[in-house]
Amino acid sequence: MKTFDLTSGTGKLELAMQALKAADLRAEPYWNDEAHRRFQETYLVPLEPKVRGLIEAVQHLAEVLAAAERQCGENY
Repeated sequence: MKTFDLTSGTGKLELAMQALKAADLRAEPYWNDEAHRRFQETYLVPLEPKVRGLIEAVQHLAEVLAAAERQCGENY
């Protein structure tokens, strides 16, 4: 009996990051000044590795929880 679902949240987070990057690409022809470059450097560039690291950590946690659930078997 699986009591947790971590993959749907990480999937939504990954889709949101892709949507944010796509929106930035669409805005780039119209917003091409120093403020946009600062926005990218301050927020977008640092955000992507943090999101990737979070997704990897949650995936690892899901694997650990699944292993614990298998070890507990029917007794849990």
